[in-house]
Amino acid sequence: MLFFLFLEVDTTRIIFKGKFLIYVADSNKVILFDSAYVKKGNIQLYSDTIEYFTKMKILKAKRKFKLVIDTSTINGDSLTYLLDEQEGLAFNTKNYIQKGWLNSYELYKLKGDTIYVKNGYFTTCNLDTPHSAFYGTEMLAIRNDMAFIKNIVLRIRGIPVLYAPFWMFPLKENRSSGFLAPNFGFNSIDGRYIRNLAFYWAINNYLDATIYFDIVERQGIRSGINIVYNVYKKFNGNINTNFSNDFVFQGIRRRYSIEGNHNQESYKFRVSSRFSIVSDQSYFQDYAENKNQWLKTETYSYLQISRNFFFGGFSSNFDWTKNLITNQSNSNLPNLVITFNSINLYSFLIAQNLSFNQNIFIDSLGNEYRNLSFDYNFSTSRPLNILNILKISNNFNLPFSIKKISNDSLWRGNLIMNYSSSLSTTIYGRSLFQIWKIQRFYHDITPSIGISYSKSLLNINTDTISSNFNYTYSIINQFSIKINDKKYPIGTLSLGGSYNPKSNFPFSPLSINLVLPKFLNISASFSTSYDYYTKGFSQINGNFNYSQSIFGYNLSASMSIPQNILNFSISGKLTNKWSFSYSTSRDFNLGIFQGQNLSLKRDLHEWTAEISYSSIGIFSTYDFRIYLIAIPEIKITKGLLNLFFPTQ
Repeated sequence: MLFFLFLEVDTTRIIFKGKFLIYVADSNKVILFDSAYVKKGNIQLYSDTIEYFTKMKILKAKRKFKLVIDTSTINGDSLTYLLDEQEGLAFNTKNYIQKGWLNSYELYKLKGDTIYVKNGYFTTCNLDTPHSAFYGTEMLAIRNDMAFIKNIVLRIRGIPVLYAPFWMFPLKENRSSGFLAPNFGFNSIDGRYIRNLAFYWAINNYLDATIYFDIVERQGIRSGINIVYNVYKKFNGNINTNFSNDFVFQGIRRRYSIEGNHNQESYKFRVSSRFSIVSDQSYFQDYAENKNQWLKTETYSYLQISRNFFFGGFSSNFDWTKNLITNQSNSNLPNLVITFNSINLYSFLIAQNLSFNQNIFIDSLGNEYRNLSFDYNFSTSRPLNILNILKISNNFNLPFSIKKISNDSLWRGNLIMNYSSSLSTTIYGRSLFQIWKIQRFYHDITPSIGISYSKSLLNINTDTISSNFNYTYSIINQFSIKINDKKYPIGTLSLGGSYNPKSNFPFSPLSINLVLPKFLNISASFSTSYDYYTKGFSQINGNFNYSQSIFGYNLSASMSIPQNILNFSISGKLTNKWSFSYSTSRDFNLGIFQGQNLSLKRDLHEWTAEISYSSIGIFSTYDFRIYLIAIPEIKITKGLLNLFFPTQ
């Protein structure tokens, strides 16, 4: 029969459940047999046999047990558990902690969420005999925090492949404070190193900070702090600061970098800033892990403040850039732009904007050049549509510009009048036949003619700009086809030019542009011009793009002319376990590869092995790593192996 018993102990109810029960009065012991179950608060114990000592409040489980505390579960052969202290000792256990299983011969459940293990192993493989596991003589696992292992041995299919006297890795699932796993390694440039000795501090829901140290044998100690903040719909950003004392022949060289960004909206003002400031020109080459920063030679700061008003919009930019190689700097302090709302007056659309800029340039010798400029532009336009056949466009604008350059005591400027008008229509062509699956061909022609006139109305300390009168003409051809009652554009060919009756060569070169939209995964564009007088074509510019998935391979290619630079990438699976990706940029004019990236990956069940090679300019690097899929922070890298097996 199934037996239930409820005891009131210190106002806390203990629930017993089992098919058979024996109470031993002399020893104040309750013995439950067959499907035994005990519950007190958030603690539940399942076993074949459970002994409960009522005075000492001790539980003992034999012949397999399962201990459940909140959402944490421990399975094993035998258990002794102190209910009040919430501590216990178990043998031959297996329990799931964040991201994997912890197996042990001897396990101590300590207060809180801490587990201490003797002679155990951790694995992310759920098989009884795991493919790989981390064995240790002693382990300390803190739930949702960190795991620490002493005398750790990585075994793959039972074979020891790696040893370390001590290791730790994170078990966090949610954002919380704690130490991060460091990286150990060796390379021929830095020597031995320990990177990312870090503590992550979740200060509150909106702010966190990471404090870290890098100890590099041949460079010194580098410290840094990365602060990230985010208040929803108010402001967000991050600041990353690094300081280092590098070992050099003459002594110690102090170096630094400060990078970050900030975005904020307050009282309808929008503020955006970003900055990257370093101590010297070789800083990026020495410390940047991202290969795209190896060729970086500039340091900068940028600030933008903008706001919309009832009359329009306001924007002010402050920026500073310095070339670390030439020691030249350029800044705009400020670049101010005010745009007024467009006004529709008797079908005339009126727009206005003005701007002010102060540009400061300092050359490599320290000479300063300060330029001031003020610009104002008034424009109006009125489009007309006659019977939906003829489209007439009229545009008129008055740009005014005045500037004062360095070493010039005079302000110089001018006011120019520009007027243009054009007339266009569209002729629609349709085929009366079909070819194979193509139901219909479309050819839409849009011819346009126009005039443009410009004249200088005011000149301030400048030469008069002669008036200019031009006739303009163009024709746009759009081609499409219909397949399965769906229309597909296949290309646009545009021709255009101008005629100036006052010029010795009145006809301008005829511009020719061809655009092929993406069709069958191919897109391309070409442009050139034809000179009537030399009877030849000028420089041809083109761009070709192709992307396709063939047999699981993704291909992409683009070609630019006359730069003759080919960008190509391909990725996919070689086998069920192997995958790869390759990308390159080839300059055919120079006959060199500007950059190449190759990556090979191998699925190793719970692990992934990755080999990579990268080159950009004169810089190149290769790397490999084997990392645990569930916990990428656990990895074996080239630098780590070099620590134990240095190449030089």
